Amino acid sequence: MEQRQIDQLLKRATRALNSGDYPGLQRLSKQILSLDRKQADAWFFMSLVAEAGRQPGHALQFVERALEITPTHVEYLTQKAKLHSLLNNYSQTKACADRATRTGPERALVLDTLGVIYTRLGEFEKACDLLKQAVSREPDNPQFLFNLGSAEQFLGHEDAARAAYSAAIAHKPDFSRAHWAWSELEKNQPEPGRLEHLLALHERCSGSSDRLYLSHAISRAYEKLGDFDTAFTYLKNAKQQRRTEIQYSVETDLALFKAIRETFAASPPEPAASDVLDGRPLFIIGMPRSGTTLLERIVSSHSQAVSLGELQEFPHAVKRVAGTRSPLVLDPETVRAAADRNMSEIGSHYARALADRIPAGQQFIDKLPLNFLCVGFILAALPRAKIICLRRNALDTCLSNYRQLFALNFSYYNYHYDLADTARFYGAFHRLMEFWQALYPERFTQLYYEELVTDPEPSIRSTLQFLGLGWEPDCLAFHQQGGAVATASAPQVRQPLYNSAIARWKKYEKHLAPAMKVLDAEGIEYR
Repeated sequence: MEQRQIDQLLKRATRALNSGDYPGLQRLSKQILSLDRKQADAWFFMSLVAEAGRQPGHALQFVERALEITPTHVEYLTQKAKLHSLLNNYSQTKACADRATRTGPERALVLDTLGVIYTRLGEFEKACDLLKQAVSREPDNPQFLFNLGSAEQFLGHEDAARAAYSAAIAHKPDFSRAHWAWSELEKNQPEPGRLEHLLALHERCSGSSDRLYLSHAISRAYEKLGDFDTAFTYLKNAKQQRRTEIQYSVETDLALFKAIRETFAASPPEPAASDVLDGRPLFIIGMPRSGTTLLERIVSSHSQAVSLGELQEFPHAVKRVAGTRSPLVLDPETVRAAADRNMSEIGSHYARALADRIPAGQQFIDKLPLNFLCVGFILAALPRAKIICLRRNALDTCLSNYRQLFALNFSYYNYHYDLADTARFYGAFHRLMEFWQALYPERFTQLYYEELVTDPEPSIRSTLQFLGLGWEPDCLAFHQQGGAVATASAPQVRQPLYNSAIARWKKYEKHLAPAMKVLDAEGIEYR
């Protein structure tokens, strides 16, 4: 009788999951576990409930209970890999994902989830293979097609990416994110009828996220037609709506910049006594859209340098050692708490997180632009680290950030929904970089995008000299380098250097008064 009751509850729980009824799923799972603590599916369901409630730590504990009962269950292993990915645990993510993949997953959803996980791990070839399998099993699923398109785009397979995005749109004509992704790949004027279709979708859509994606796609189309006024209008209207909805204030970000400068000016932490890393780290930092990916590709073309991509490990090491309970990785409280800790602890956490990725005897690149907030901690925790900050014309930087659509759920980019906010953020960045340059003149340097693209060889030579690397001509042929690029700059770094992005702001000059006013008040040159 009890088993029959459990079976009925499991069926009801499955229906609750399929309908998105997480409160019901939680209630039913608890009922099942009250009858039998060894019902693995109930622990798995509890994990899904906790994940939906944004509690990945608790979700991980629940799925581990499921795996204690059924250790080789592919869906449980995939869920565990996904949760480790959310928690930024690289080694555990990879181990779980590899184990799940070896079991030979069959369900399209599991294949797609594993593909997305490998995309986050930077293993794009493996991701692509799994995502193709998912699409082959469910060829009408627009999200699976979109995920495949993203992986193909990272690999530089632009035709395949366009085909996947096009197929996703064919199955879901109002798939705004796919329209935006497709627009980022368009090199020439929009295909006949495409702009009209985007405009019609924009007229009908109601959600701010959809409107934001479509507005960026429409703006790109008008740019290609040379109509910069209309392009800007669509950006401005959608971004204003988004900024209002999230109730963002740039003062929050400025407070973080202020806390960093005050902390390191008053009492910079005692540097670590010894180095815990086998490799020699180079951190490439800078405002987003300032050329950091370009420099990464140039340096990683050297035989003695390899890039590990945009890593989240260092700021997470700072957070872990600080021990603060605030929801943000970096905030004033965390900065002040971390500065009072032993810097060797931060270095050790970082080293352990990268243990199986650091190449022996080579320079390795950690290219997370927003690590400009962590410069002081990096240089104190890692005695052999060096840092290069990419700088670009202030107004071009503000415009390029404003024109870009960053991850909607990543609060550190919230400044880019408003031009004045972006300029104020840039001003705080500018002052912090000057502060770091004065504090660490031997291990921190700044490189200017305009010099790099107009006269590359001297800039590259000085960069390599700063890193202690000899000259290699391959660094000038960076665009011939293979491999994936998982940033918005992917199309640009797969072609030779060009200077057409210099002074792009002049095309939008009459719309940029809010940013100009801020930059003028702060004495930052841009003309």
